[in-house]
Amino acid sequence: MSDEEDLVVRLDLDDEVESAVFRESSEDALEWTLNVAIGLIVAGSLLGLWFGILLFAADPQDVLENPLFADENTATVNGQLLSALDVENNTGGDPVEGVRIILLNMDDEPTSHSAFTDRDGRFSMENVPQDSFILKISEEGHRVVRTTFIPGDQAVLSLTLTPGDGEPIEDDLRKDTHLESAVLLASIVASLTIVSALFGFVGATEARRGKRYRRTQYLCGLALFSRGGIFIGPLLILVGMGMLSATKRHFEDADGNQ
Repeated sequence: MSDEEDLVVRLDLDDEVESAVFRESSEDALEWTLNVAIGLIVAGSLLGLWFGILLFAADPQDVLENPLFADENTATVNGQLLSALDVENNTGGDPVEGVRIILLNMDDEPTSHSAFTDRDGRFSMENVPQDSFILKISEEGHRVVRTTFIPGDQAVLSLTLTPGDGEPIEDDLRKDTHLESAVLLASIVASLTIVSALFGFVGATEARRGKRYRRTQYLCGLALFSRGGIFIGPLLILVGMGMLSATKRHFEDADGNQ
């Protein structure tokens, strides 16, 4: 009888050891998953914070040309070139044929877009990106024309070729693009981006505390709007949120969420 009791005791001890090892292994796996999840959320939030700071530091025009705001559409540039009016001689206003029209980028470098005026002084350039360009006309015996514009803002560009060798005739047709509104929009977007990133840091802190599961996930969900690296940051945060769901029992209110 004594041998049987000893056998039972030994079996019970083995079960307890196995159970303890299993619990320890589960706790280690839980801790590792939680740490990785928090790391991903913090990394995504850092990208969002960096992106928001860049928006504040960037030039408004650069912000609006960011892939987040950029309009990938193209436009056709149509225009007409006429000779300058001469009131004294009652001449001018006639179409100018055979003049080359070229587009420069904002660094004053030639692009692949150019055209020649026809017999009616008209020209057309298709598939021009809707970015800022400088239209340049440099014809011998006439003043250089430089017109800054955004394709698609005007149906037809009306240009004048003036005789002489004076200073270039410069015009900026972007004056109606409301730069102040653009600055305000960029500032609002940057502010929301930074605030969203901060929600991510708070969510990571809540995950470490292990108090409220739903609150943690809500905070991390708000951090998705930080858009760090456009989509990389939100993707990291989203993966972290998924891993947090696997550590739900780490939270004190886990029973209430099940």
